[in-house]
Amino acid sequence: MRIVFIGTGEIGVPTLRALQKSEHELAGVVTQPDKPVGRAQKIAAPPVKKALLGDPLKASPARTLQPARIKDREAIDQIRALAPDLIVVIAYGQILPRAILEIPKIACLNLHASLLPRWRGAAPIQAAIAAGDHET
Repeated sequence: MRIVFIGTGEIGVPTLRALQKSEHELAGVVTQPDKPVGRAQKIAAPPVKKALLGDPLKASPARTLQPARIKDREAIDQIRALAPDLIVVIAYGQILPRAILEIPKIACLNLHASLLPRWRGAAPIQAAIAAGDHET
């Protein structure tokens, strides 16, 4: 099965690693663009891209996409060209448009770090801890 992984944050790296180790083909990876971080505002790659760079045999740069806006036609066309059977999304940071959700032959799966819709948003783990939840 051809899989496209879409994710950015550190929480997505274990999922990416699991897909790399699976019997399935990792057809491509979509992550956020490199951006300035820290006080010095040095340009840094997102954790998912760093994970790929640390293991160059698992995904070539040609299959790593970093669109500024996932809703742009060019980004949609690039993902479509990867011909995925399945898209797996975790901690990407942008809402995927319907055009992307309709690309895979099988499905588009979104993994989230909390129970939905209770702790939707960018800080679900912190929200669950602050609320005293015992599971998430």
